[in-house]
Amino acid sequence: MCKTWAGASRHPNVPRNLNDIYKKRIKKYLKRCCKRIDITNRILVERAVRDCISGKMNRGDTIRMFSEYSKLPCEIIKKICKEHFMMEGLINTVIDGIQQEIIEKKYIVKPIRYRYQVDKCNGKVRKIGIQDVKQQIYDYIAVYAMEELFQKKIGFYQCGALKNKGCEFGAKAIKKWVDNHDIRWGWQADIRHYYETISKGKLKELLRRDVDNDDVIHLVFFLIDSFEGGLSIGSYLSQYLANYYMSYACHYVNEQVCKLRKHRNGAANRVNLVSHALFQMDDILIVSKSLKDLKMAVKRFSSYVSDFLRLEIKETSKFIDLSVTYIDILGRKISRRSLTVRSSNFLRFRRIAKKVRKRVHQKKEVPLSLAKSYIGRYGAIKHSNTQRFQQKYHVSEDIKRCKEIVSTHERRLNNYGKDEIYAATVKCSILSA
Repeated sequence: MCKTWAGASRHPNVPRNLNDIYKKRIKKYLKRCCKRIDITNRILVERAVRDCISGKMNRGDTIRMFSEYSKLPCEIIKKICKEHFMMEGLINTVIDGIQQEIIEKKYIVKPIRYRYQVDKCNGKVRKIGIQDVKQQIYDYIAVYAMEELFQKKIGFYQCGALKNKGCEFGAKAIKKWVDNHDIRWGWQADIRHYYETISKGKLKELLRRDVDNDDVIHLVFFLIDSFEGGLSIGSYLSQYLANYYMSYACHYVNEQVCKLRKHRNGAANRVNLVSHALFQMDDILIVSKSLKDLKMAVKRFSSYVSDFLRLEIKETSKFIDLSVTYIDILGRKISRRSLTVRSSNFLRFRRIAKKVRKRVHQKKEVPLSLAKSYIGRYGAIKHSNTQRFQQKYHVSEDIKRCKEIVSTHERRLNNYGKDEIYAATVKCSILSA
């Protein structure tokens, strides 16, 4: 028997301190995700493969992947892709091959190629990772497998690279906060080289804590290790992991940054130092009613980000008086008076609008790429103070035309699989006869 500090005997299986007991309870009651996900399931793999290769059939890496799994020469694969004949057979071969690799846990991908690209919006030089289509498929599988995790952990006001959480969503929320005259102060900051400086060790630690599925963990860790530095810009998985990593900061500033307010009767209650917080990937906006409370919150938040997440906040962070100036974020300038588009984004949209208007006026066909670009940038113009501009360039008419072009193209793609299966069966029956 072991002796305790008080001289009494203690059973060897009894924890030595309360910290051990606390850790065991955390492991027991911690809500973990992805328990029932089977990444070897064919339905999951098929969904990932089809979503990933959609619109990439004629790419060189896609053709090489088809050739790898089907054992057919690339020349024949190219003819099949051009003639849209027997594509279903090729796709099913890829699905079966990737499913088998996941079962055996033998992932073979090509190294990621990197290039530097200047961001047109802000002039920043970014290191972009170019992945092989096979690794992109694995990215899709990992994201679909961790949907439960991302839905539960990512904060409501995190609006970077997420479905239905774009710039429009964030701009509307900020405008609502700014219009509230009780909220006067804001703090805007940015993380230095966010993707590159994310700690892989810390990210893996958080994933082990939140994900209760060894197969998912094995695949995700393999993909993380394939990235150079931290995470890779351009990866489908990276954008979700980046949001997940920053979700800890989001929940911390919204739920734990508070103070005690004491009353005369001796009672005390917790009061949040922050009114609202919004995260666009690594761009951070925190607003509060009091400058004193905001400074206190920023101090705690900064230490949390540096100590726990091991990230560095840029020195360009600043406090903003919302009653005097505007907030420049999400490609917009948001103030109590107006919500306008950033001048560089507005000029870019105007160029596209002129091209579309000229083609429509001349009764020429609008290219699919131009129509998609027009629709993609329309949201920023629609929810801003640009009514006169929209009337001048007939934006409402042209956007309808562009949507028709895109929808027609999508319908063709959706019907393509059915037509192809029918053509393949007819052709095979002819050949067998």
